[in-house]
Amino acid sequence: MIIGLSNTAFEYRGTIQDIIWLFYPGAIFVESEGDFSLHLNLGQAKKLWAEAQLFANGSALAQREEGLPLAAEETPNELKRLARLAVYRLLSSYSKRSPSPWGIMTGIRPTKVVHRLLDLGWDQETVKTYLQDHYALRADKAKLITSVVAVQRPLLLSKEQTKKLLGIYIGIPFCPSRCLYCSFPSYSIKRHRDMVDPFFKALLTEIKVIGETIKSQGLLVQSIYLGGGTPTSLNYDQLQLLLQAIQQHLKTPGTLEITVEGGRPDTLNDDVFALLADAGVNRLSINPQSMNQKTLDVIGRAHTVEDIYRSFESARKYPFSTLNMDLIIGLPGETVKDVARTINRVLQLKPENITVHALALKRASNLKQRLAEFPLLQAEEAVAMWQETAQGAAALGQRPYYMYRQKQMVGNLENIGYALPGHECIYNIQMIEERQTIIGLGVGAGSKWLDPETLTLVNEYNAKDPKQYVERLDEYIVRKLKHLKEIF
Repeated sequence: MIIGLSNTAFEYRGTIQDIIWLFYPGAIFVESEGDFSLHLNLGQAKKLWAEAQLFANGSALAQREEGLPLAAEETPNELKRLARLAVYRLLSSYSKRSPSPWGIMTGIRPTKVVHRLLDLGWDQETVKTYLQDHYALRADKAKLITSVVAVQRPLLLSKEQTKKLLGIYIGIPFCPSRCLYCSFPSYSIKRHRDMVDPFFKALLTEIKVIGETIKSQGLLVQSIYLGGGTPTSLNYDQLQLLLQAIQQHLKTPGTLEITVEGGRPDTLNDDVFALLADAGVNRLSINPQSMNQKTLDVIGRAHTVEDIYRSFESARKYPFSTLNMDLIIGLPGETVKDVARTINRVLQLKPENITVHALALKRASNLKQRLAEFPLLQAEEAVAMWQETAQGAAALGQRPYYMYRQKQMVGNLENIGYALPGHECIYNIQMIEERQTIIGLGVGAGSKWLDPETLTLVNEYNAKDPKQYVERLDEYIVRKLKHLKEIF
């Protein structure tokens, strides 16, 4: 579809594109006034305002939104919000549908808006009303997002704590096989064995140098998260050396949480569990994504449903205080009944955490290239699946504690973590809410350098390719040391 944009609308196309694509995915924009054209006018009199006008099929519609007078530095962002809201409500009126329960909140971290308002002294009920009126959130999503934030608030750091407490992420880019939907830096450990040793040596060097600097500056590591990839795809000796390096160089008296993504149950056994437990790992993820064998086969998981049961029940023999299970709704071929079956089976295992992902179609995934074989499900089915998972988590006594959104998610939903009270993942909260410096080590790892005074961030990333990571290691270390000295 080609949509003509007036001069101002074309100037603001970067702001309103995501909104228009909610209604007309992949629409192409041209600066013209064709048969289907959208006009946008912005201004400031006593109040800021935005008006969107649509000319289509010989008829015309208009939608005007007004804001409050603001300080000059806040005006540009408020005009963008008003423009997005006017366009959203105009197209909702024209199409007679509201395609997203999140309204104009298309960003990755919608909770940040709520935290900002609560920081200003707003109460929770006022925030809910504001989200519905000013961001077009559906009432249930306004309730969800404020309840998530209420759980997070006591766990966020004070300004003084941000000057001392860090989080660490370690990226291990290997898996037993690559899943159909995966877009992460992940390489089959069997096919890429030649990469493993050089990567591993480089990672140990990065851990040692950065860890020694952290301790020499008197800093404390609050949480450590081993992800990827699948860290437990490393062999026993490598995993042992990695955990010893973490114990020696990264763990401090302030370390409350060490998480390991043992996402693939075919990489887990009693020897691995004992090794992790002895190293102080207290949060372990065993991630089935689905508890239906036909789905596991389709998405390329080289294990069975029985393997999931076996691994989870074995893990219970060790002192992991929190076991997490990741699930994905919208997997190829799955129905609402399949998701209900998965949830019922998870309920039998009683994990302390359940993390539910809505399938997101990413360019780097094999699924993106094979859509003709695996058509995506309709929004109504995705919502019904989401409700099954929410009801399952509630049946276990879990409450939502963190969430984030991605582009091209089925049903325009969200990824959400549920936890029993006291079992919330500290790393997940700090990483998503961006109120703490996170240092990323290893392949594809991102670092978030937080200025404690302004809460502004600098994001930097290690290479996603193991060979590039090894070649550029010195560059990454120098950059991290520079940030450590400047910020702390």
